[in-house]
Amino acid sequence: MTRIKTERLKLSDNSITSFLELAANERFCVELLGSWSREIVESFNCANKLNVHNRERFLDAWKDRSRPLITVSNHRCNIDDPLMWAFITWREMWENIDRHRYILAAHNICFTKKWHIMFFALGRCVPCVRGKGVYQKGMDFCVDRLNENGWVHMFPEGRVSVDALRFKWGVGRLIMETVIPPLVIPIWCINIDKVWSEKPPYYPRFGHNVEIYIGQPIDSKFLRKTCFEKTWSDVKSRKFVTDFIQNELFELGEAVGSLPKGTAQRILRENINGKL
Repeated sequence: MTRIKTERLKLSDNSITSFLELAANERFCVELLGSWSREIVESFNCANKLNVHNRERFLDAWKDRSRPLITVSNHRCNIDDPLMWAFITWREMWENIDRHRYILAAHNICFTKKWHIMFFALGRCVPCVRGKGVYQKGMDFCVDRLNENGWVHMFPEGRVSVDALRFKWGVGRLIMETVIPPLVIPIWCINIDKVWSEKPPYYPRFGHNVEIYIGQPIDSKFLRKTCFEKTWSDVKSRKFVTDFIQNELFELGEAVGSLPKGTAQRILRENINGKL
């Protein structure tokens, strides 16, 4: 197994690169940790009622290895992921383990100690340094995985919040820079914060109904085509694409009754002067 240093993760290119190499190469450990994670979500699924709407939309996209897949969702508690994937069966997980998701995670929360680094790396979590912008090692790594027709999940709001927040522009970069335009699926989670609080004390809670809504898949080809035809700059293209995906997710939240009507358009108006 690849060795990693025992000292606290520092924000150097070498440290993050070493982590990314571990996350990319240790498939056996990824599978082992995937099994352990599945035990957690199985317990979650038994203790709470999980209703998944349009499940086949996700499964069809996940099993289609001809193009990259990006999923985006609202972020309501610290362990939305892996809890939100409790609807994936054992058989489905093992049949597609090599296309299991990579997910961006805050470096200052998930990668502060040796065992944290090992745990999250083997769970295919990728360090994202807040405030460092869209051009950083973790984002480069995700572009590479998408160029292998992999799957990347994102919480584009950037942090846990019960309110809708303007998206960070990383999702725009991933969509614009992959070789093959990815399929993007918005996912809206309701009441997942009831089974695991967004604030301390953190402990599991039971007897709740959790709803997972799989939105209509978005073919990003037309988004890229629009940007190329208008000869927009990289920055303007990223903003346009991010705003579109943001609007789709928040409109899904409105449609299922989780967000007040008009939220999607309000956030878009607030984006007019948004910066990278």
